[in-house]
Amino acid sequence: MPVQVHHFPPRIYLYSFLLSLLLIGCANPRSPETLDTNPELDSLSGRLEMIVKSSLADSEKRNEINAILDQAQKFPIDTLRRNLFLDLGDAFEKIGDLETFRELNSNTYSLSAKMKDSMGMALSRYMLGRHYFSEDKIDSAYRAHYQSEQLFASIGEFDYAGKARLSMAIIQKNEKDYIGGEDSSIKAMDYFSRTGNLRWLASSNTNLGLISDLVGHHDRAIEYHLKALEQRKALKNKEELIASSYNNLGLAHANKKEYSRAIEYYQQGLAYDSLFQKRSKTYTRLMDNLAYARFLSGERDGLEKALLRPLRLRDSLNDNLGAVMSYIHLAEYHKEMDSIQLARSYAQTALEKAIPIDYHRGILESLMLLADTSEEDKALDYTRRYIELSDSLTARERAFQEQFTRVRYETDEIAEEKEQVTRTNRQLIILSLALAVFSLIVYILIRQKATRKELEFVESQHKTNEEIYQLMLSQRAKFEEGKHLEKVRISEELHDGVLGRLFGVRLSLDSYNNKIDEKSVDTRAKYIDELKNIEGDIRKISHDLNAEMLQPDMLFVDVVENLIHSVSTINEEKVFETEFFNDFDVNWEKVPNTVKVHLYRIIQESLQNIRKHASAKTVGISFKKEQDRISLQIKDDGVGMNVLKTKKGIGLKNIRSRVKKIDGEFELLSTPGEGTTITVSYPEL
Repeated sequence: MPVQVHHFPPRIYLYSFLLSLLLIGCANPRSPETLDTNPELDSLSGRLEMIVKSSLADSEKRNEINAILDQAQKFPIDTLRRNLFLDLGDAFEKIGDLETFRELNSNTYSLSAKMKDSMGMALSRYMLGRHYFSEDKIDSAYRAHYQSEQLFASIGEFDYAGKARLSMAIIQKNEKDYIGGEDSSIKAMDYFSRTGNLRWLASSNTNLGLISDLVGHHDRAIEYHLKALEQRKALKNKEELIASSYNNLGLAHANKKEYSRAIEYYQQGLAYDSLFQKRSKTYTRLMDNLAYARFLSGERDGLEKALLRPLRLRDSLNDNLGAVMSYIHLAEYHKEMDSIQLARSYAQTALEKAIPIDYHRGILESLMLLADTSEEDKALDYTRRYIELSDSLTARERAFQEQFTRVRYETDEIAEEKEQVTRTNRQLIILSLALAVFSLIVYILIRQKATRKELEFVESQHKTNEEIYQLMLSQRAKFEEGKHLEKVRISEELHDGVLGRLFGVRLSLDSYNNKIDEKSVDTRAKYIDELKNIEGDIRKISHDLNAEMLQPDMLFVDVVENLIHSVSTINEEKVFETEFFNDFDVNWEKVPNTVKVHLYRIIQESLQNIRKHASAKTVGISFKKEQDRISLQIKDDGVGMNVLKTKKGIGLKNIRSRVKKIDGEFELLSTPGEGTTITVSYPEL
């Protein structure tokens, strides 16, 4: 079985790395706009730094930090006090006192607003965004970073604005808002270009490369990563960042199936001295990706040891996320080598490690491997879990994408409202002064008219962009839904159609297995021909998944009657007697073919269940017109069942699934010894 390349690129690794750069770049933010000092405040800042770095217990640190906060309250309200408040908030966050951090951050923002200190407001919003991200409050983090970016940009602090915008881009990329993430990365790059900041330009190019790789534009991704590599080589003492760029280039080439080039880049990244000591996770990531690229290229000699080595290092580093990927790669390797039991064991370990850290990608890939290497009943359960998680993640990503758009819209709308209030006040002042000068009044009116037109134009452009974005989201949602429905449909077709017929042929062949008379030989030959027909049906399903089973010109009632006859008869002998009734008030021409197919399959599945389990003598099938609904009833006089205790098999699940697809209602009535009745009600159009 060919091995897929979908493990590249491991976006969580690179995302964590880029985020760590952002946190380092603004871990203890200070205002760059003032050179004023205050010896007492400087003394408190130095004391605070010592407390945070000390080995004191968090409770003791909290008491000391609170004491500094009490002293800081006594100083005049200025930027120096604001800077100390920012440091205090950072300290509370580090010791885990998040409630005090949020309260102090809010107070700092209010203090800065009273001072009309845009820098203080921007820094407090940025720190709040970083905090929300650590709490996995993605929409709140995005909103805070967006607000800080607007404030930073308004005062010309472009490096800070770029970092805030790049944080937004990384969040968007990880929530699969690739279009928004690309736009935010380009805007961040524009900010850094104004200041010539190569380090952050490289980070912006890296994020653009990751996004391009994720959407399948591998050549473009390679171009961005090469730019980032060139920029990082121009920096001093940043070998670990250069190694990371080599890793990104390897991932892009691996996704392009250029494994030899990928291997070269991974080896270049590993060639840096002391990389393991400086960035141990980057080192183990390169090792694992190198071994995996060799595996994908077809190499097998010494590969198991090459895959195990980074796993052992990751375990020693408590790098659970990296260990998950190592276990997945080992599972794929052993699956390829037909060591199914070992592959299943590694996949199970990967799943167990991925769940506690909420590593969705690791969970999904582990479930898929377990489904491929497990027995049928367990495989179905793993597949179900995979589909449920995948659907929930898709819905979550779609919700975040909509939220990102709403945040930008609402923030801009608030800013516009504030601007409108300011503009109105200004107009009142101008009008009051212009009463004595008619010419000034005319000038003001003309200016206001031009401004209003410009605002209307900007608003219309914004609405147009919003509509285009919503359309893109809608198209993506339809695409994902279509893929899921197609998987379910194929499963139902194979189970309900092919497996049912195979079961019937097998039963019939069993009855002639030990007979050697001429009639039995002829009968067996007929069933062998039937197996050939089933083989043709399987081929037809493979080549024409979208073909409808029922053509518009076929008479539905005749098809149902043929089905009833074929299922209830073995070797021209009745398994059970059947009674079929069709209400002539039902206008089948108006019923969509898709609905007919589902009704047909429901009847087929029910009759197969009766044949297998019910030991019935008589089965009744009827279609009736009841007001504005079509009612299908299937009733047998078999052994029945306890509905409350009966385990739901895939057949019954398929029936319920089909009823749901036609917006119908399903009812199952059964008592042990008294038969079973299934009723399906469908609204007639």
